[in-house]
Amino acid sequence: MKKLPDFKSEDEEIVFWDTHDPDDYAVGEPETLILDLRPERKKQITLRLEPSLIEELKRLAAAHDLPYQTLARGLLRRSVAQMSRRKST
Repeated sequence: MKKLPDFKSEDEEIVFWDTHDPDDYAVGEPETLILDLRPERKKQITLRLEPSLIEELKRLAAAHDLPYQTLARGLLRRSVAQMSRRKST
């Protein structure tokens, strides 16, 4: 079995698995996951955005068949997670 490399980012790992066979790597026993499927309550806020940004969000959201606020929340969540990872390294 081959040893897994240390990935610098999620994107690097995705590219790796697109080009490698998982059966060639010792990945250990699968972890037992306990998922809390109840969504966290959302809190309404006021956020001022440029109309052009809102229109672009709506255009992108429509292309992915999503409500634009859902897309915006996901983009914010991803950006916050990336910034948090960079700060902790």
